[in-house]
Amino acid sequence: MDETATRDALLTAVQIGREHGGMLLVLDAAPIHSLWIARHLHLLVEIDLTVIIPESIRGIFAAHQDCRKGREVLAFLDRHTPPLVISSGGPEALYGLLEGGQEAGGARPAVALVGSCADWQASGALEHVRFVDVQDLAVVAEKVGLLESVIDIAHAIELPGEIAAWR
Repeated sequence: MDETATRDALLTAVQIGREHGGMLLVLDAAPIHSLWIARHLHLLVEIDLTVIIPESIRGIFAAHQDCRKGREVLAFLDRHTPPLVISSGGPEALYGLLEGGQEAGGARPAVALVGSCADWQASGALEHVRFVDVQDLAVVAEKVGLLESVIDIAHAIELPGEIAAWR
C-alpha cells in the first residue's frame, strides 16, 4: 500500500472520529517512544480517534521507572486513561479489532500505529490493515490542525538529512 493511501486511511478514520468508532491501535512501543522524544505525546489524546494501547506496551514503560522516559510515559498514559484505552494482553489481542474495522463497509475504521510499517507489512500480519508510523501520524495531525508542522516532530527524531523526506 502506498504512503498516500495509508495517510488517507488515517485521515478518513480521524474525520469519522472517535464518536463513530474510529480507532488507532498502538501495536508496539516505538511510536510512543518517538512521540515522547519529540514532546508530542499529546497527539495520542488530541487526535479524534479511540487510541488503544495494549497493557504489555504500557508495561514496558512501567518496568523502566528508573529512567525519566519510563516515568513520564507511564504518568502520561495513566493520567490520560480515559480517553486512552489500555487493553489487556499484547498486540495480538487487538487483531480482532483490526479485522472487524477493516471489513468492507465496517463501522469502525481501525488503523495500526507501529514503529516501522515496512516491518509489519513484511511479516504478512493482517495484510488488509492500514499500518501507519509517527511520520504518517504527524502529516495527518498537521492536516487536521493539531500540529503546526511535521517538521516539529521530524527535527526531534530524525537525522538532519532525513527530515526532507517527511514532506
